Amino acid sequence: MKNILTGPFQVNTWIIPLAENKVLVVDPAACSYIRDTLKIVSYLTEASLEPAGFLLTHGHFDHITGTAVVKERWQNVKLVCHEDDCFMIGKNAASAQAAELSMMGLSGLGAALEGLPDADVCVKGGETLDSVLGGNMFSAAVNKALSQWKIIHTPGHSPGSVCYYNAAEKLLVSGDTVFYHSYGRTDLPGGSDAQIVKSLSMLAKTLPPDTLVYPGHDYFGFALGDNF
Repeated sequence: MKNILTGPFQVNTWIIPLAENKVLVVDPAACSYIRDTLKIVSYLTEASLEPAGFLLTHGHFDHITGTAVVKERWQNVKLVCHEDDCFMIGKNAASAQAAELSMMGLSGLGAALEGLPDADVCVKGGETLDSVLGGNMFSAAVNKALSQWKIIHTPGHSPGSVCYYNAAEKLLVSGDTVFYHSYGRTDLPGGSDAQIVKSLSMLAKTLPPDTLVYPGHDYFGFALGDNF
């Protein structure tokens, strides 16, 4: 997996290889606000990689600011978000997150949320990515790789926070749900201490402790069991 730091809060944008030259792009956040607009597009183009899907771990502003530029470049590639966070992204993103930005003293970032694309697919959790993204447009090898990734709904940091889990490779892309020896804040609108504790407990009980975690910020590649 390739890590690219993007956007105003240096999000870990993950480029996940599938098969052939197809990849998943998780949390594209590059934007004009910090002058890294083309960071993701340039990397993919120079590496001759083609996205099979743009995946959001949740809808917070710092994880979605790059959705416009990647969707402009690859218009037919689906943008995926959990249904409980779909209202936070797309054309309503600036108004939906105005209170959050004001609370954090970041109202100037509102312009970066104007004109963003709506989700192409609003998921519930429990789906595998072949059912969400796959089909005749991909080869059998790519569809098989997509089938190894499952969407796990992990509310708490936001109502629609999700993790993307690959059981075969023991990989968890956790967004802002799990950090190294920590977890995502719950004091923003829609956050919940009770829900994130429940989500973390579920992950600890259902996933192998040696699962490697790739979060939305900071240190990555640690074992899930190190946190519990």
